[in-house]
Amino acid sequence: MLKITILGCASSLGVPIIGCDCSICNSDSVYNKRTRSSIYIDDHISGVLIDFGCDIKDQLIRENIRKITGAVLTHYHADHVGGIDDLRIFSFIQKRPLEIFTDHITAAAVDSSYNYLFANNYLAMKQVDFFTDFTIGTINIKSFKQHHGAIDSLGIRINDFVYSSDVSDFPRESEKYLHNIKVWIIDCFGYESNKCHSGLDKILYWNKIYSPSEVFLTNLSHKIDYDEISKILPKNIKPLYDGFQINI
Repeated sequence: MLKITILGCASSLGVPIIGCDCSICNSDSVYNKRTRSSIYIDDHISGVLIDFGCDIKDQLIRENIRKITGAVLTHYHADHVGGIDDLRIFSFIQKRPLEIFTDHITAAAVDSSYNYLFANNYLAMKQVDFFTDFTIGTINIKSFKQHHGAIDSLGIRINDFVYSSDVSDFPRESEKYLHNIKVWIIDCFGYESNKCHSGLDKILYWNKIYSPSEVFLTNLSHKIDYDEISKILPKNIKPLYDGFQINI
């Protein structure tokens, strides 16, 4: 069984946004307080972290996560990699470099910006190709390509679970990874899609095309109020909030 903990489900600026006076940023609802998108996957033997933005230290402390077998980085944007320095602690806790799995382009960008972490053996880079399988501890992962504006991001499939953060569309060769999904966590920046992110319009279309059992919305911007969007969603689609857990 997999336990998936939502460390954060916000878009790049978080919610609330600094200096914003909109009703959602001023909301008292805990469901509208979101940190940057990241999840932790645990099969009771191994623990896999996916993405580690600038909120990662507080997220890991909040959820009392002390073991990371390995981490996956979906792409090199700051809201997904900006907390990488905070992962050094796991090399001390686990007495080995923490392995970071990502695609070749992202690996090159991260190594250029954070070389000291790898040169000093706090972290170890593990480059993977799109459309390949790799294993972190006891967790087997299938990777596939997602379009994210001008770049590509790494999609993740583990058994019947799929994680699609920061995606605007899928190339044809990725479509085979999107069938027979039990739980799909997917980018929903707003009600309408843009050139870098899917919105509710595309998600409703993909829900009809691929028929996943359950869909959970992540990367939610301050355009989305948790309670309001919940009222209009199909029964199998739900917005996420920080700290939510899914068992598969």
